Amino acid sequence: MERSPEPPHPDDLAAVEMFRSLPDDAIAALSERAVLRRLDAGEVVFEEGDLGESLFVVREGMLKVVRPALGQSLVLDRLGPGRAFGEVAVLNETPRLASVISVEPSQVVEIAKADLDEVLEANPLAVRLMLGSLARSLTLAKEELARHNNRLEHEVRRRTADLHESQLEVVRRLGRAAESRDYGTGMHITRMSRIAHLIARAARMDPDECELLLHAAPMHDIGKIGIPDAILLKPGPLDPDEWEEMKRHTTIGAELLAGSHSPVVQLGEVIALTHHERWDGSGYPHGLAGDATPLVGRISAIADVFDALISERPYKDAWDHQSAANEISSQAGRQFDPELVDLFLGLQPALEHLLASAEAECTEQAGSSQVR
Repeated sequence: MERSPEPPHPDDLAAVEMFRSLPDDAIAALSERAVLRRLDAGEVVFEEGDLGESLFVVREGMLKVVRPALGQSLVLDRLGPGRAFGEVAVLNETPRLASVISVEPSQVVEIAKADLDEVLEANPLAVRLMLGSLARSLTLAKEELARHNNRLEHEVRRRTADLHESQLEVVRRLGRAAESRDYGTGMHITRMSRIAHLIARAARMDPDECELLLHAAPMHDIGKIGIPDAILLKPGPLDPDEWEEMKRHTTIGAELLAGSHSPVVQLGEVIALTHHERWDGSGYPHGLAGDATPLVGRISAIADVFDALISERPYKDAWDHQSAANEISSQAGRQFDPELVDLFLGLQPALEHLLASAEAECTEQAGSSQVR
């Protein structure tokens, strides 16, 4: 900040609310000790965290009070002529709580803490009056800060929701990308995740965990991205070597999703790794038995197999719903958790409604895709 050769005028201070209670001689004394500073547009008066060694009064121009928030500068206040700032850090001997930057070419009166202390010590009555005025100013400042905080909280919530939706969209796209190489349609992951969500609710999982499962289940076969087409798209049975390669999609998927801080992706990692484990321990990749397989993996196993049975594949026709449900029932205690199978079999009316809704969505999407 450049020092102006022109000295401040007592009127520059007399109009400031915090100084109005001071007698004329005290204001004159402050004015004599003060320095007039010139600022270019964008020049910083002080930064957040700086020590409070001076307070300032805006004489001309416009300044802004800013703090960093959400990767950008949040403007807390704008300071025009007659506004004092920086007094809290000076009087409390604490670091600055925000930064002040000139918006346009401006002039400010700077009063050093030592000069302020000297003048106030000679005017004890004025000190009490000034502190009362300052208290009122602080109350107004706190109210304004509360309003800014409310706006900031709203912005944080909005951005968090946007980020969450972006993550879910990435999840959906990854799931569809993996499935498109195998089945050529995105409806399997849609139906499978909704069936898993239905079973989870019946199993009385926490509602938030049920919601996470709904969004994480589409990643169950993401590891198929790493399986060669010759194996993935083979219309007939796989030979032993091909089958071993196919089984790797569980560990490939878990590796792809590992290390994320997103709860949805973290749960997706668990599901990708464990949805082919079996209740009797004969599954893969780790041969886990019973409840050693996480609940979300056991739920996803039922949902995945049921939807695969009722879906047409290059190597089989679609089963009817009752035949598929009977097959799930026959595997209770062997491939699937028997308690979850009982819950699943009790969900048939809700399941029929879910599948009908999914079929309607599929028909609607197919019609939309033909419109050019």
